[in-house]
Amino acid sequence: MPDRLVASFRGADTSGLPEVGSIADPRIQMLWTLHFGQARAGVSMMTPAEISTVLRDVYGVALPRQKIEGVLAREKKCVAKRKKDRKRAYQIMQSGIDEVEGISSSVLLIQPESALTSLRATEGILGGLIGTVKVCDPYVDGRRLDLLGECVEAKAIQLLTMNVNNENKLKRDAKAFVQQYGIVLEVRVVGQPVLHDRYVIDDDGMLLSGTSLNGLGVKQSFVVALGEDVRHSVLATFNSYWKVATPL
Repeated sequence: MPDRLVASFRGADTSGLPEVGSIADPRIQMLWTLHFGQARAGVSMMTPAEISTVLRDVYGVALPRQKIEGVLAREKKCVAKRKKDRKRAYQIMQSGIDEVEGISSSVLLIQPESALTSLRATEGILGGLIGTVKVCDPYVDGRRLDLLGECVEAKAIQLLTMNVNNENKLKRDAKAFVQQYGIVLEVRVVGQPVLHDRYVIDDDGMLLSGTSLNGLGVKQSFVVALGEDVRHSVLATFNSYWKVATPL
């Protein structure tokens, strides 16, 4: 079955859809695979293992089965849960199709008039981050932590900033965050005005955001996936600032 499944995807026409390997959001990559399979490869539903196999063997995208299951199990409207050979499988619904057909490669456009969809897309991006997640945002308050709670696959989060709104409240919220999510969270403050851009780096990539995390959906903005060369350079800069920054 895996060979037949892979062959059905390899032989299907991908015109009119963005390249799945250039999509920044792992959640959208999963929905893309379900949509493409249903619309063009003759596959009405897929298990997380099948989605992982197709992404790896056909498109060179590494997404573990466990991560796919974790993300899709939380979906409410974009997919329907099914059974396939006594295993959990997923079928894409119209709202999921709309998301896939509305995105453009490595750039995610956040529109305030579709704030709920934007929020879901943002949560999907954060839910796919792995390892140590490094967040740079010049201005931080407790609302940042609400979205960081979506980083369910992260082992630790390092939040680097220059300005903290209500420091005592953020300290309290940070302790509550660790208790609730079980994710190591550390906040450090740089004493010089050296931070400007807002970005997120994990073990697998880098995202550049046009606004703070808690501002996504409020104003029009973009989330852009950047290449490994940029990630490598920015990661070194982040680590250098992190070493000299003051723990909150």
